Amino acid sequence: MRGGSTTAAQRGAALALLALLPGCYIDLDGLTGGAPGGAGGATGGAGGAPDGAGGATGGAGSGDPGRCAPAGCDAPCVVAAAEEAGGPAAIAAAGPHVVWTSRAGDRVRRLDPATGAVEDLVSFTPSPGLLAVAGGLVVWVAADGLWRCPADGCAAGATSLLAFAPGEAEAVRGLATDGRHVYWTRDEPSGTAGELLRCPVAEGCGATPEVLAPSQSHPRGVAVAPGDAGDVVWVQHGTGAAFGRVLRLDKGAPPGALAAQIAVLLDFPDQIALGDTDVLWSWAHPDGSAAGVSRCDLAEPCAAEPLAPQTEPTRPLREPAALVIDGADAYWADRGAGTVMRCPAAGCPGYPEVLAEGLTRPAAVAVQGACVYAVDEADGGRVVRAPR
Repeated sequence: MRGGSTTAAQRGAALALLALLPGCYIDLDGLTGGAPGGAGGATGGAGGAPDGAGGATGGAGSGDPGRCAPAGCDAPCVVAAAEEAGGPAAIAAAGPHVVWTSRAGDRVRRLDPATGAVEDLVSFTPSPGLLAVAGGLVVWVAADGLWRCPADGCAAGATSLLAFAPGEAEAVRGLATDGRHVYWTRDEPSGTAGELLRCPVAEGCGATPEVLAPSQSHPRGVAVAPGDAGDVVWVQHGTGAAFGRVLRLDKGAPPGALAAQIAVLLDFPDQIALGDTDVLWSWAHPDGSAAGVSRCDLAEPCAAEPLAPQTEPTRPLREPAALVIDGADAYWADRGAGTVMRCPAAGCPGYPEVLAEGLTRPAAVAVQGACVYAVDEADGGRVVRAPR
């Protein structure tokens, strides 16, 4: 397998060095100031789009989408723009609502799809980033730590789960929750001391989160099965025999248990999603030569295969991210191609279905009701939706 992402002069120099040093890994994200990413994670700033209610305009293949009508999901459109979106970063479905972290506004926002109303779920949280939802709880990463809030309202204020030292939030690369615990990956420059950690969402973990997997090489996306039982899966972001892995650990495993290697010898896996019997991940080669979404059965070792063996020539996979499984289907945003796509989680029989295109580096996707929502970086950041 090979993966793809945008090319920059520094990345090209790094790859040249990598070619001279087989088996060595260079943190290419660090060379370009890469921001933390994860299931549902992205970066964004304040954004804008045409205001006004009424029927949505635009659609797949018609360029920039217009403003959404209050209800329905007939065509791609903008549900929150400019100050409403507040620099959206990560997004998730939370019961009847859609929630996202707002970096420009230092808050967590909530959309009621039935009315189109956008309001604050949390009115202040410093520099929020990654976000996850399960069991009626919203969990997110902020500059000062991990926080939680009930999805149906947070009038009493958010609850701290773990305090961060200055700069510590930047090392968090993946976030997931099953409603009982919150799981996250922490990366560090050397590539030898990353970690998968866990903290109870009910009482928090003080200053001592549980380390489930130490000594990880550039861990990135993480996903977890709902409920008390099942697995947590995550990726190591690299290439070659010593890196580029999909790993699995039973949530009930005793301390010190070794993770199972679901897939190995991968090239730069990044985001990951977990279904009942499938595990999917996105990957992208740093030189932009190729990219894709791969899958395998939840067994070790698995026979990894492309989720979408081919794409339309005019809509290649360039930088897939923000992978979500909902029911029998998988959804993702492709930053490089400006699209939101869908395939059966068991594998695409043909080309992936394009749900929206003409977007500006879309990221962070969520599925709610009949719609799929995405963070789009146009004009600095906005939230768009499309029929699923």
